Amino acid sequence: MGTPMPIRVSNGQIVVPGELVAEGRCEVLGPHFSSGRRHYAKVLSVAVVEKPRRVRLIPLKRSYVPVEGDIVIGKVVDIGPTSWVIDINSPYMALLQVSEVFPRPTTLQRDLSKILKVGDVVIAKVLSFDFAHDPLLTIKESKLGKVSKGLLVEIPPSRVSRIIGRKGQVVNYLRDVLDVELVVGRNGRVLVVGEDSEREAVAAYVIKRLCEEAYVPDPLATAKQLVEEALSSRGDVGGRG
Repeated sequence: MGTPMPIRVSNGQIVVPGELVAEGRCEVLGPHFSSGRRHYAKVLSVAVVEKPRRVRLIPLKRSYVPVEGDIVIGKVVDIGPTSWVIDINSPYMALLQVSEVFPRPTTLQRDLSKILKVGDVVIAKVLSFDFAHDPLLTIKESKLGKVSKGLLVEIPPSRVSRIIGRKGQVVNYLRDVLDVELVVGRNGRVLVVGEDSEREAVAAYVIKRLCEEAYVPDPLATAKQLVEEALSSRGDVGGRG
């Protein structure tokens, strides 16, 4: 019989606390504990097999796991013959195929870098994801596509609901008082777009501050306080005129 493989999990597998992830001489990165030559996950994590003898455990509480229908904000990191590779702030890289960019089928040969280049930011929707395959995105629908302006704010994905607030109260408050539009990606990225760059900066500041603490009992009240303090410091206490 052959020598058993040291890595006991597959790439992209969800592992639970206490689950065996590797045995013998291998490198386990991320939260784990060992008993002799056996290595176990310490927290709920995604396993990323980087080499035959190296596996990285990424805690799910800090990671975004794609869900079909989610709106995400991604960054183009690579370009293939028929698709773009998109970083969606997740252990999983997403694919945006040419067929999910143009509203009608096209057979034209195109230089994809002339449409979206590495470094471009896009607002997209998750079409599908099942752990066995890379997430697939689309930007064909209304309000999706390449981002051309605004500030991009990154927050822990687990705290996105704090920015939205109960029934959208926090997002709506920031829109009304600062005259900005917000696109909140479920993957922990928020796009702030406004005509006034200083008010964009205030919104970005409030969003970051709201997500600093592990627990905020009343996100809307905290947002109001932060906005009032920021506007007062620059002598601007009015919202939309």
